[in-house]
Amino acid sequence: MFEYVGRVEDGLPVLDVQAHAWLPGPRMAAIIYTHPVTIQAVDDTGALTDRNVLLSRARDLGWVSTADYGGWAAPCPGWQARLADGHLLVLQPDGAAWYDGTLPASADWRAAVRESGMLYHFTAATGDAETVAEQIASGHALAVVSTVV
Repeated sequence: MFEYVGRVEDGLPVLDVQAHAWLPGPRMAAIIYTHPVTIQAVDDTGALTDRNVLLSRARDLGWVSTADYGGWAAPCPGWQARLADGHLLVLQPDGAAWYDGTLPASADWRAAVRESGMLYHFTAATGDAETVAEQIASGHALAVVSTVV
């Protein structure tokens, strides 16, 4: 895990976010996003203003704690996903891409997406897919649900 501390206006490093297909239930297709860089923001004096810019941005866009199941049990307005072959495009409510890249997935996972028309998205402050899955269960991760178009 790497940590970057800087001012947002100075530019941010590339996150190298990876998406991992996950099938926690027969009709529940999910994606776990992992990233090897934690970005912390400071102001001009060097005082810490944000411990995790990625998670703060996610919260601003409607992601909620996995401890709040009612907050992420249904699609969040404006979140959309498009899946074609091995490519996934996830759009935020503002139309910007949250994720645009590859997503290897099983036939069962793809069938769950087609049947439900929804995707569950999860991320956490740190960790590989297995660690994030543990954080999901313990309520220490963030979640949002998108429609599939």
